[in-house]
Amino acid sequence: MASIQKRGKTYQFTVSRTVNGKQKPIRKGGFRTKKEAQIAAMEVEAELLKGATPNLKPVAFDEYFENWIKVFKTDINSNTLARYNDTLKTVKDNFEGILSKT
Repeated sequence: MASIQKRGKTYQFTVSRTVNGKQKPIRKGGFRTKKEAQIAAMEVEAELLKGATPNLKPVAFDEYFENWIKVFKTDINSNTLARYNDTLKTVKDNFEGILSKT
């Protein structure tokens, strides 16, 4: 469960998590309303429940797509995987190093 704090004129959320036996909370702030902070916190918690590490920093689109294939496309036919890898090559050729907004 996330906690929401007001910091000045904006809100911040904190989601607690443990990594290798150590507490490593996820914090993000700058939300105009408490509701926006709650929604963002729920999205981070959902990612953690899926077993994915939420991205809170900008990441290159080609890296994002490659990680998406590894995390969400694990149980697919070899032909489908080959198509994803062809698409990944095209993405890297055209979008390498371009930051995504996710």
